[in-house]
Amino acid sequence: METFVKVLIGIIALIHILFLVVQMFFWNTDFVQEKLLKNFTTAEVATILAQNQGLYNGFLAAGLIWGLFISQKFPQVEPSSIVIFFLICVAIAGIFGSITLKRPTAFLIQSLPAILALFLLWYPNL
Repeated sequence: METFVKVLIGIIALIHILFLVVQMFFWNTDFVQEKLLKNFTTAEVATILAQNQGLYNGFLAAGLIWGLFISQKFPQVEPSSIVIFFLICVAIAGIFGSITLKRPTAFLIQSLPAILALFLLWYPNL
């Protein structure tokens, strides 16, 4: 059973890598536009994308909250490793957002606080 679960998790990860590749690199191709978006207006597509982005941001927040409170329920788990992972994800998302939006706002609001928190976690005695 353990092997099956690991294979299943690997398949799920590969599917999500495929989503990443399609959404980041092939979104504007005729194939993707025709197969995925032919029944939607531009406004509907923008709404769907914004809702997905909001959901992913919710997952980042949930991961950070989980990391903050997990040690209360599971003292054997090191919460800082969870928080560090999600802070790095937030920092990368903000950097990518500021590059793709061509505005520093995402970096200032998202990445900078995450980088500061990471710095303080890694160097608590400063």
